[in-house]
Amino acid sequence: MDLGFLRPLYESGAPVASVHLDTSRGNREADKEIELRWRHLREELAVLGTDEGTLDALEEAVGGGDSQAFGTHGQSLFASEGQLLSSHTLTEPPRQDRATWSPVPDVLPVAVDRDRHQPFVLVALDRVNARVTAYPAYPSHGPASERDVTGDNLHGIDVMSRGGPGNLGGYNGRFPGKSVAQDMWRDNTAKVAQHVRDAVAEVDAAVIFVGGDQEAISYLRDNLSERRLDVPILLVAGGRGGPDAEERLHEAAAEALREFVVQGQEHVAAEYHRKLAHDQAVSGTEPTLPMLSEARVRTLLLGAARDREPQLWGSPTEPILVSSHRTDMDDPESAFRAPASALMLRSAVMSDSGFTELRENGEPSGDSGAILRYASHT
Repeated sequence: MDLGFLRPLYESGAPVASVHLDTSRGNREADKEIELRWRHLREELAVLGTDEGTLDALEEAVGGGDSQAFGTHGQSLFASEGQLLSSHTLTEPPRQDRATWSPVPDVLPVAVDRDRHQPFVLVALDRVNARVTAYPAYPSHGPASERDVTGDNLHGIDVMSRGGPGNLGGYNGRFPGKSVAQDMWRDNTAKVAQHVRDAVAEVDAAVIFVGGDQEAISYLRDNLSERRLDVPILLVAGGRGGPDAEERLHEAAAEALREFVVQGQEHVAAEYHRKLAHDQAVSGTEPTLPMLSEARVRTLLLGAARDREPQLWGSPTEPILVSSHRTDMDDPESAFRAPASALMLRSAVMSDSGFTELRENGEPSGDSGAILRYASHT
């Protein structure tokens, strides 16, 4: 996963307040519960030294945006010097509410949530009409766009039985055969394909899910492959044909997306373990730190579990430097301590490294590792 979306959080040289809050809304008391949780975090931030302007900027944003939606979700907020830097709706609430005031933002929950929810395009298709919906990776509480596409039809003619009296409209007395219908379906799916390409580009989709008429889907696949659209197209149940079919389509797409994300993480994990055997990857925090500091990490792997997360040393002037020893910093006197994930992710962002959540047996891990850009000399 590309971490570039986090780069603006590191543009300020001032300390940053990071807030991760459960903003789930499932009952009438949700607003009060969110307010109480925020009040507790505000008090913690104040004790840590957060200025009033920054606290007020956070308070104004708490519970806003997509986090107002009904359902289970969370919110991550970042603010500094009285200004809100960024707000993210988490598709899953944090394991526990958390707030930090530090020289570096605490971005692990945001990175993990983004890694678990890839942008995608959902297509409901028959031989005449289609609905193309683009979903961003983040937030996930609504589509970025929705396009309804209407194609040509045969005005009620049954092309297999070649129609009957009274079904000749528009064909000057000639019965359209199957080849005419197929040409029309191909033309219709060509129109749909252009909308699909536009939707993929809009959200930088990682996958396309399609449900509906099998022959129309086949034409759509052909049209997209001709244009070399390098995005996997996966079939799901449901499609057009009423609320039940559309509900099945969305449920199937949600499950298929979870499987797609897990398969992607498993692929990276398999590559990681293969490269470990050839000194092209490192395992554990200590071996990873010098690789990060030398900008040699292609993909950083971190677990979401934070029960025993260590504190590391970072530099205010060299953001890729991170170590367990203060003396490794460019200026030890100005070095500071922060949670390992915060400093390791800052280093990865600023050296254009990728990120993948590290799991063990399908569960969040507390370990770390890295796939290297260059072979290790250790």
